[in-house]
Amino acid sequence: MTTPLKAGMTRWFYKLPLRFRSLFRRGHVEGELSEELRFHLEKLAEENVAKGMTSNEAHYAALRELGGIEQIKEECRDMRRVNNIENLVQDLTYGLRTLARNRGFAAVAILTLALGIGANTAIFSVVNTVLLRPLPFKDPSRLVWATERFRVVRGASTVISPDFIGWKDRNQVFEQIGAFGETVGANLTAVGEPARVRVIKVTAGFFPMLGVEPIAGRMFLPSESKEAQRHVALLNEALWRSRFGSDPHIVEKNVRLDDDTFTVVGVLPANLRYSAADFWIPLALDTEEFSARSPRWNILTVIARLKPSVDVSRAQSDLQLITQQMDREYP
Repeated sequence: MTTPLKAGMTRWFYKLPLRFRSLFRRGHVEGELSEELRFHLEKLAEENVAKGMTSNEAHYAALRELGGIEQIKEECRDMRRVNNIENLVQDLTYGLRTLARNRGFAAVAILTLALGIGANTAIFSVVNTVLLRPLPFKDPSRLVWATERFRVVRGASTVISPDFIGWKDRNQVFEQIGAFGETVGANLTAVGEPARVRVIKVTAGFFPMLGVEPIAGRMFLPSESKEAQRHVALLNEALWRSRFGSDPHIVEKNVRLDDDTFTVVGVLPANLRYSAADFWIPLALDTEEFSARSPRWNILTVIARLKPSVDVSRAQSDLQLITQQMDREYP
């Protein structure tokens, strides 16, 4: 009979090599994961074709049944428990480089940390910010997080782009509805030394729905949610101060993110924690991945503001009805 302690040690004996492999041979492991997901997707599509669907219909139905590919990959990475180590290494590397470039600031920062560690007031500050204060948005009690569930994905956290358009156009329960995509990295160039920044795509009305006001410039216009007019950007106040020297004329200046040029139209406050990024650019809602007949899509996080007379249960019923309608229209 195996004791609990021995069983636990045995599990770790097998888990540790797998985690070291995921950490040091990431490219190979990621390739295996992509190949496995592709295999499952093809099998589901073949089953759908056997049921009488066309090739495109079978592929789209298989994607919907499988759920978000990137979402599944991220869950697999989380199960390997190596994301935290990779994030820690990246953060430490970035921090050390920053301190090396600014030695005077580094000395002050280290002294400040030495004096502040262990202070009970710091603990209360974290608890007060995270748990006690309400969300820093207009009328937060009417804000809801709308998600979809897929059979092969645990929990619910995202919405596929065609369904977002269906919810946006057909719902009867929201005053406003908005969405944003995943955070991606981009190279900021043509402004001093190149730097890696975080970029998020959001719908034009997302921040006005939350009640967020720019500290300079304006928000996105509805017309800028189109592919032809999406080359505008909102800038985070913290980056504006650190990278652009609080330039009062930053609005209408151009920045280059990877291979694209964007015009800065506004600056958002530094205390904006949701969704946090260095730059925000518009989601182009007229692109192919927002079509209900498209075999590919974006994965979105959806936030909405309820109408004053609507409760959460009614909103849930409304979205379920819309999704069922779209499933019948686009099998």
